[in-house]
Amino acid sequence: ARWPLALGGEGEGGGGGSAPPPPTVAETWTEAPAGPVADDRYGGTTTCGAELTRDLRGVVHPVLPCGARIVVAFGGREAETEVVDQGPVGAGEEFSLTAPLAAELGVDALQTVRWRFSTGTG
Repeated sequence: ARWPLALGGEGEGGGGGSAPPPPTVAETWTEAPAGPVADDRYGGTTTCGAELTRDLRGVVHPVLPCGARIVVAFGGREAETEVVDQGPVGAGEEFSLTAPLAAELGVDALQTVRWRFSTGTG
């Protein structure tokens, strides 16, 4: 099915009838190697415009856009977070976890984590 895309203007206030519901996001988990952000990465500004400090919570991913909401799980723990930087990650990693997120999940070295896009419900 094709879903109409409302960009404003056309169809607002008087289109007669309601639009179909938007498609749902599947909660599909993917396994990926991830590890903590390297110590030498802290102190600069991310490509997303934030200062990469040891207090910033999120992930570094080479492809996903800034602000993309994801859920990361490891060792029975799950955390919703977002992409805070785009760029290189550690050797063997698909993405890197900032210090607070790595600590929250218990990831202290390269590990296989599970991740999925956020559905907005955590």
